[in-house]
Amino acid sequence: MLSRLSSLSKDAVVYGLAGAVARVSGLVLLPVYTRVFEDTESYGVWQIVSIFGALLVAVAALGLDGATSILYFATDSPDERKRITTLWASMSLVVAVPLTLLLVLLSGPISSLTTGSERYTDLFIVGIALLPFNILQLVVAGILRLHFRRLAYAALNLGLTVLVLSTSIYLVVGLRMEVMGALLGTLLGTAVAAIAGLWTVRSAVDWRLLTSEAWPLAARLLQLGAPLVPAAAALWVLGFSNAFFVARLLSTSDTGVFRVGAQIASVLGIAVYAFQFAWSPFSLSIAREPDAGKVYSRVGILYTAVSVGAAVLLGGAAPIVLLLARGDYAPAATVIGLLALSMASVGSYYIFAVGGGIAQRTGPVGWTNVVAAIANVALNAALIPLWGIVGASIASLAANLLSIILLYTVSQRIYPVPFDGLRMAGVWLVGTAAVAIAALFNISVQPSPLMSMGFTLLLMLGYVVALFLMGAVTPRQLSLGLAGVRSALGRGPAAPVSGGTAGEGRR
Repeated sequence: MLSRLSSLSKDAVVYGLAGAVARVSGLVLLPVYTRVFEDTESYGVWQIVSIFGALLVAVAALGLDGATSILYFATDSPDERKRITTLWASMSLVVAVPLTLLLVLLSGPISSLTTGSERYTDLFIVGIALLPFNILQLVVAGILRLHFRRLAYAALNLGLTVLVLSTSIYLVVGLRMEVMGALLGTLLGTAVAAIAGLWTVRSAVDWRLLTSEAWPLAARLLQLGAPLVPAAAALWVLGFSNAFFVARLLSTSDTGVFRVGAQIASVLGIAVYAFQFAWSPFSLSIAREPDAGKVYSRVGILYTAVSVGAAVLLGGAAPIVLLLARGDYAPAATVIGLLALSMASVGSYYIFAVGGGIAQRTGPVGWTNVVAAIANVALNAALIPLWGIVGASIASLAANLLSIILLYTVSQRIYPVPFDGLRMAGVWLVGTAAVAIAALFNISVQPSPLMSMGFTLLLMLGYVVALFLMGAVTPRQLSLGLAGVRSALGRGPAAPVSGGTAGEGRR
């Protein structure tokens, strides 16, 4: 088990870094766009169009990515596997292309519905035109992962990022095309990368296999994918819908400020993304080991302590990191910590999903996300008129916490896992309180960078002391965690993950 953990960690580094490239590109573009765009409203409109595009991908994908993985590994026949991946590619394009044409015709009403004005119709046309290329990119990346072509996967993501960055910066900065340049740059870069990617996986796609024999398999793919569509849409609501509520209940300028905070908070999302990729296969691979419960417990408490601590750090240091943007984005300092906590909750959700995964019951993942999404909508409608972008951030955090509480409760009934639930909850309470203090300090004092640095150090010191006082983290656990990191980087022996102190501090 120790050797598998080390190997899995190294693979997770490759996939995690490759998948994080797109998030990093957003941070690279942040200081460029916030200075070149005319005002915060322009940045807000760009974010709304981009987020709407993410919703289209979530729905138009039809859950076929998850369904393909299930059927692909259910057979050992190379021809059958090729038929499955060919069906995935063809069905995705058959849905995406007509849907794109339809939505382009409706781009005016869509602009009016999402921003309150039809003057952004041209921007939505370009954003909608991205759909088939984004879907194709999703298919190509998925096929590379199914074939365990890690280096090709990494190269594809790097190529996509370089193309989008270079094209967008040239159009926005060089030609002064502002929001239209940003969207056109994304469209051109994604189109080139998607077509090149399709050539890369050409050996896994054979259109000649789409005979009458493929119809039952296509129906099975749709059957498996259908339940994942509402779950994907609910995840989009949890992650992005706040921006639309801010635009309609406040203004597109406020949306720009809010989304700058979200972009900075997504720094934590890079680490969460890598953890998510590593955790799902690893947690299932050790399920039959006698000490699996101890490993789950240890990972749960350490992940919670580190991720919530990172959110506290971002919340305290928000005025410093906001030096990346213009001064009129300074109010984003009040929401960065709250949005970072929402990011941290995503990893917790996947940790608690392990019980249902072992029991092969994925239904709770769907309905808990849907319930949380409904709560998010209601909270946005109630809190944004009262507290503005801070209300939107609170709505996001509350809904995400609701989802992990629901999943934890249901999963423990399906397949009990010995998580240290009370101490994990204690970490969340301490971290949330620290982030709230940071937000109040940043909005009332508006500290200088030097003052903000000193305040952040004191805040982090208080957080760490609280963790040790409640027994959530011990020196022994920290040393084991660091040993695991060194092992993953190839700088030391594998961390001992069995026995010892997985349940340290449990009463």
